[in-house]
Amino acid sequence: MPELIIQDRRIGYGSNPIDFDASKTTLLFIHGSGGDREDWRAQLDGLKMPGAVMALELPGHGKSDPPGEDSVSMYAHWVEMFVESVGLKSVVLIGCSLGSAITQWIALHPQPWLVAIGLIGAGARLRVYPSMLEGLIQEPTKALQALADNCLSTSCPDSLRRSMREKYGKSDPLIIHGDLSACDHFDVIESVHEISVPTLIVVGQEDVLTPVKYSKFLTDKIKRSSLVVIPNAGHLVMMERPDDFNSAAQRFVNGL
Repeated sequence: MPELIIQDRRIGYGSNPIDFDASKTTLLFIHGSGGDREDWRAQLDGLKMPGAVMALELPGHGKSDPPGEDSVSMYAHWVEMFVESVGLKSVVLIGCSLGSAITQWIALHPQPWLVAIGLIGAGARLRVYPSMLEGLIQEPTKALQALADNCLSTSCPDSLRRSMREKYGKSDPLIIHGDLSACDHFDVIESVHEISVPTLIVVGQEDVLTPVKYSKFLTDKIKRSSLVVIPNAGHLVMMERPDDFNSAAQRFVNGL
């Protein structure tokens, strides 16, 4: 598993292939709250790009050193430093949930390497229930299990549900509190229409955290956008329906 040292901190990531031409277009995935590179395993293994398919682990997640952050802008800065450290010249940036907020932030403060974006389980504003934020401090085990369940649809395979409960059960509640606080303060309702790069928007039909209407709003506001709604899937649509998700993502990047 490759790693980089950025500002004296270890940053983990996945890459397929590991050795590639950084001048060619690369697909870079950004996970959501409490996530890591394994959230994108089916995409790392199933998608093809001229450069590589990569999945970054934000600070405090996976193999990346803590602490995490509590603002989207700070997480976006880490993504930008990662891209610069690897030397990527042409990037399609795709983020889920918190990752989608980071992706929107970068698209609204565009870098020369950004050619297109993908917003998964997204919203131009990502309010979090106060009870969830309080629960992560007062009753973290209960809050983490609720978060795991809310990320998935009712038709989710039992094996994935067990895996997500186990993953969140082992997570640091303070890291996730920071992630969700970043989401809670994120609001680009008034500026999201300024995103000018080609944009793929994907949402699970049963997403209860960022309902389909959020994605429809984004599609209405972002001029060069297309919307894909995947049935029988919740917030983590790329994990629940990887084949459908990968088909949509591959069509998008092939059409750029």
